[in-house]
Amino acid sequence: MISHLPVRPRHCDAQAMMHATRYYEYFEDAFLDWLGARGGYERLRQEGADLVVKVSGCEHHAPARLGDVLAVETVPARVGSTSITMTFTMRRGEELVAVGTITYVCVRGGRPSPLPGMLVQSTRLAPGSDRTR
Repeated sequence: MISHLPVRPRHCDAQAMMHATRYYEYFEDAFLDWLGARGGYERLRQEGADLVVKVSGCEHHAPARLGDVLAVETVPARVGSTSITMTFTMRRGEELVAVGTITYVCVRGGRPSPLPGMLVQSTRLAPGSDRTR
C-alpha cells in the first residue's frame, strides 16, 4: 500500500527540511493507512488486541523538504507469532528519501499475545512476507 503524505511546516526545522524524528510520524501514518485497509484499530480492539512498538529504525538517503509530497510504501517484512515487522520505503518521485522499519508486538492485558487473524490472513498473500515465527 502506498500513502501520499505532504511535508508540513510543523515537521520542518529552520532550514525547511523535515526533522529526523518526524520520519517516524510518517511511517506511523502510513501504517495506520495499511491497518485501516484491514479493518483498523477498531477491529483490532474488537479482538481484544493492541499493537505496541518494540523496535524502530530509519535509514536516511535524501532530505525531505517543506512542500514535498512523499510516497510511503508499507509492506509487511516479517510476520511472527506475536509480532509483525513493517518496512516503509519513502520516496519523492523516483528519489529514495528513507527506508524505515518498525516491529509491532501484539499485546492483550499487557502481555505478548498471538497476532489476530485479521493481520495474519492479510499478510499471508503479501509478496515477500517472511512468516518465520
